[in-house]
Amino acid sequence: MKTKFDKNKTKKIVEETATKTVKFTFRIVKLAFIIILIYTILVSLWIYFRAEPDEFLTEVATLSIGGFWAFFLGYFGWRMGQTIEEYFTQIKKKK
Repeated sequence: MKTKFDKNKTKKIVEETATKTVKFTFRIVKLAFIIILIYTILVSLWIYFRAEPDEFLTEVATLSIGGFWAFFLGYFGWRMGQTIEEYFTQIKKKK
């Protein structure tokens, strides 16, 4: 038994669902970055004002900050490389 769907209604529902999913994902990603940023600032201040930097938690916090910045800068470096690659590909296609 075949059921007939209204194409326009189905398309509208799929678009609404996709839009809600993307908005929710962006909110979660923004929240994660805000939490990471606040954590990074607090730990940086804690390390700065701490008298004994040889403690285990200080080292863990320092490594976590370094890991965050390595990921953050590495991601944007990768995106920049991807943009440059696409630019050269488009130039090659035009010739």
